[in-house]
Amino acid sequence: MAVLVALAVTAIFLPALQLREISVSGLGYVDEDEVRGAVSSDVGDSMVLLPTADIAERVSDVPGVHDVQVERNWPDGVEVTVTESTPVGLLTTTDGSTVVIGAEGEELPEAAAEGETLVPLTVEPGAIDPEGAATAMREVLANIPDSLRGSVKEATASSASDVNLVLTLEDGGTKSVVWGDSADAELKAEVVEALLDQPGSEIDVSSPVAPVTR
Repeated sequence: MAVLVALAVTAIFLPALQLREISVSGLGYVDEDEVRGAVSSDVGDSMVLLPTADIAERVSDVPGVHDVQVERNWPDGVEVTVTESTPVGLLTTTDGSTVVIGAEGEELPEAAAEGETLVPLTVEPGAIDPEGAATAMREVLANIPDSLRGSVKEATASSASDVNLVLTLEDGGTKSVVWGDSADAELKAEVVEALLDQPGSEIDVSSPVAPVTR
């Protein structure tokens, strides 16, 4: 046993078993330097004691990182595999600035928008609660089921309780949806999908238990 302990202690301090190389894969728009920066504090430390879980947690804080795997690459490397968040929306605020929004409602780097078709989310001019409107649209887009989110052409709001959507129909037409606040997303989506074929140009599910078509 003493021999094994001695070997283990020796391995910890061997220069050949200290982290030197950082390999990063899976990146598209996420800044590689930020990912490497999240690992750099461990360079020179023992591979035996490398805190892979802590490294993964730090990398997951990099904007745009949805998931990450960190594995030792013996004798002196670490492999960081990133899965990026999916960009789904482009939020325009009252001052005209834009923010790329991910599938979970999070803010993504500007580079995430390159080559993507994103749902325009617009805080209406003169909004009574622009911050609430922006947050509500982000939450609606994040919580709406995929089966309906793919049909969302645009979203607008002036407060946290008056989100409005425009859906693209299979025949190429559109239909407006008064969504209301961000609550009950799954129920509202079910009601909308059930009423899409009904006559009228608007579906009001702000109260999903009492929907209205117009």
